[in-house]
Amino acid sequence: MADPMVRIEGLGKHFGTHEVLRGIDLDVEKGSTVAIIGPSGSGKSTLLRCINHLEVPTVGTVEIDGQPLTSSADRTRWQRERRLNVLRSQVGMVFQRFNLFPHRSAVQNVMEGLISVRHLRPDEAREQAKAMLERVGLGNKLDSYPSQLSGGQQQRVAIARALVMQPKVMLFDEATSALDPELVEDVLMVMRDLASQGLTMIVVTHEMGFARDVAKSVVFMDGGVIVEQGPPDSIFVAPTHERTKMFLKKVLHR
Repeated sequence: MADPMVRIEGLGKHFGTHEVLRGIDLDVEKGSTVAIIGPSGSGKSTLLRCINHLEVPTVGTVEIDGQPLTSSADRTRWQRERRLNVLRSQVGMVFQRFNLFPHRSAVQNVMEGLISVRHLRPDEAREQAKAMLERVGLGNKLDSYPSQLSGGQQQRVAIARALVMQPKVMLFDEATSALDPELVEDVLMVMRDLASQGLTMIVVTHEMGFARDVAKSVVFMDGGVIVEQGPPDSIFVAPTHERTKMFLKKVLHR
């Protein structure tokens, strides 16, 4: 793959003596959606958190659009932090929990990064936040507080908050797992729309239908390694690894 948007090489993560990730290699093509599936505890969420250094990898490298998150050329702490902050600003992340400020309205939540990170004037930030909330179907909820929104609406505010920063990559860490079943589809619809518009996305998900229908590539993880990866038809119709077959048999009830 020429010039991937995300390149991960030899990534490992230890927590004390516990080895969570073991030698992960993964390239993500610009404009593609990669779905990461696998059992709980397989290292999926830790992998996402290592991509933007919410967790610092023990070994290995991560590059975003050709730029490494860390470099031996950075001699001082200030240089390291500056590089990391610049690249982190290019990676949006949406978590299982919405992490909204409860005392701020939807539009204020979305404005926050524009003001504190990009240093926009409040009126400019509000206009951009309003447009992004309209994009995710919440144009009529600008002044609603999180407690006045459903879980699905709160998650769409969280997506808008990440998108308004104009990231090159979006990471979704089981973004629908905390939602009531009837609210899941609204969030998945937003994610499908983003994929159709060519935003590079890495999605940890238990929604097999989304992975099958939307992803360009599906990665199956277990035990901190990538067991198998390939196009959805390959993974879901004709997986080659016995562990993948066992997992899909359980989750697809076939």
